[in-house]
Amino acid sequence: MKKSTLVMLCLLMILSTVFCLAGCKTRTDEMADQEIYTEKQMNKMKNKVITCINEQDKEGLKKLFSKDAQKHIEDLDGKLDQLIGAFNGNKIESAKGLGPNFKGSIQTQPLHIYGKYHLVLNSKEKYRIYISLCDKNDEESDKEGVFQIELRTFSREESPKDFSGGAYQDDYGIFLYTLQNYPKK
Repeated sequence: MKKSTLVMLCLLMILSTVFCLAGCKTRTDEMADQEIYTEKQMNKMKNKVITCINEQDKEGLKKLFSKDAQKHIEDLDGKLDQLIGAFNGNKIESAKGLGPNFKGSIQTQPLHIYGKYHLVLNSKEKYRIYISLCDKNDEESDKEGVFQIELRTFSREESPKDFSGGAYQDDYGIFLYTLQNYPKK
């Protein structure tokens, strides 16, 4: 009797371990899929933003912003002109960044994706651009799209020591920082 109880307990422990490990693998797979998805979505949006900037396409850039952001960003047209003008007609040759960060998921919406890219222009100047977008929001679809772009017209190495960083990543807006105009600590 003791032997059969012991065998049953061992079998139960083995089965429990197998189910726990299978559950962990499923969660790991979900997270990997989520990372692949967010990277793909951010790369598509980054490429659209860069194309619009390089072609000086203000209307195309404006359409990338969510309907809600278009309503709430004060002087959107003027800020888009400033953003495009900050490149002085130079083209973006490369944009390199790490995988994007995200908050939420396709299941637990909204899904916000944040990308940071180091830009090299054809003039060899180095800028940084931060793009925030809402990719999925079934309950409020007017919030889907870009809601923030921040441009720093200086490289990380050129960042002033008293630079306090940019806007909060969930604020609506277009923020442009130069070495003469930046938030101080």
